[in-house]
Amino acid sequence: MKVIAFPNLAEIYLLPGPVLGEPIVYAAVEVKDGARELLVARLLEALADLAPEWTGVLEWGPVLLDTGPLGQPLLRLGAQPGPSLSFSEAGDLLWGSVAGGGQVGLDAAREEDFSPPYPYSRAFGPAEWDWAWRHCQGRTATAAALLWAAKEAAAKTLGVGFHTLDPLDLEVVLLSPAWDGLQLMVRVPEVIKAWARPWDHGWLALAAV
Repeated sequence: MKVIAFPNLAEIYLLPGPVLGEPIVYAAVEVKDGARELLVARLLEALADLAPEWTGVLEWGPVLLDTGPLGQPLLRLGAQPGPSLSFSEAGDLLWGSVAGGGQVGLDAAREEDFSPPYPYSRAFGPAEWDWAWRHCQGRTATAAALLWAAKEAAAKTLGVGFHTLDPLDLEVVLLSPAWDGLQLMVRVPEVIKAWARPWDHGWLALAAV
């Protein structure tokens, strides 16, 4: 996994095109005033170095953050639409991602949010729960965080989150290990590519269409 270093900001990670189909950069910053704007500016700077079509993107105009009708983040650069972006807040960290093309979704899920008596059967199907529970060596909250992060990331790529979808409408399928994480697909029933990696407090997942 390539890491791009910026001062005064958590490391920016590159997820290369072969994983989800487009170069995606993502990072986290401490939750505070102006965190989203700071994170977006650094992510755009990193993307401009990686994807020729986004060269000079920060010169296109002021960076404007807005939200769509279902709460999805929208980015404009002056009068032009910017690349797809996604945010997820977990504890004291704000995660963000931008993609070189298509739509990206990101979610960070903490294990502590899935401790018993969480209603696991209302969010996770038997087949996906079986492989996730085994992969996480029987750690129930860890398995739930993995599946939830992948489902939430996939739902965000569609711009709807769980406003119009139920968690059981999505099935997470394990494909193979990839780039210090897991290559996944999420059936909605259409197939969405996804990838997940563990982090200190749970799982981080990215999805793209």
